[in-house]
Amino acid sequence: MRDPELVSGAQRAATELERAWTRWRHARGLAEQVSESVASYVAHSIDHPWGRPRVVLGLDAEEARALAALLGREDPLG
Repeated sequence: MRDPELVSGAQRAATELERAWTRWRHARGLAEQVSESVASYVAHSIDHPWGRPRVVLGLDAEEARALAALLGREDPLG
């Protein structure tokens, strides 16, 4: 049985990620380009034995590289 709090948290995380990605694209002038939804909530994962809800990203190769570069930067506040 799925934990409703975990499910709700995964749904919120997917929404937050989608908004952040949209803001990032707008800030770089990519808003004109067609962009499909990049974050989706998945109820469960066969790869995760505890059945915790997952958020899946669906990016094209160029956007995946951009996200990897963004995430690979060192945190200046850390």
